[in-house]
Amino acid sequence: MKLFRDTGKRIHSVETPVATYLSREEAIGIAQLATETAGLRWDEPIAAGFKREDSEPGVVWTVVTNAMRRGAHVRVRIDDSTGNTIEVQKVVM
Repeated sequence: MKLFRDTGKRIHSVETPVATYLSREEAIGIAQLATETAGLRWDEPIAAGFKREDSEPGVVWTVVTNAMRRGAHVRVRIDDSTGNTIEVQKVVM
C-alpha cells in the first residue's frame, strides 16, 4: 500500500474537459435529417457521443443508427461548433 505519491512518474499531458455547443438531442436531430437526406434508413436504437479528434480542429459528434444490433448501420459525424455534417456513411457489419 502506497502512502506517498510516487515522484518518479511524470505527467505528459492533461486534457481539459470537453465542452460542447450541441446537446445530444440536437446532434441526433441533425444526424436523422442528414441520414434521411442521403436516402438511408434511420433505425433505432441510437448511440451518440462526442470527442476531440486529431484530424478535426474541434469536437466531433458521432451518431450511429441501429446500434447494438447486427446488420447495416449509418454513421454520421457532425462538427460541434458549426453543426455541419462532416460525413454520412453506411457501414455493413
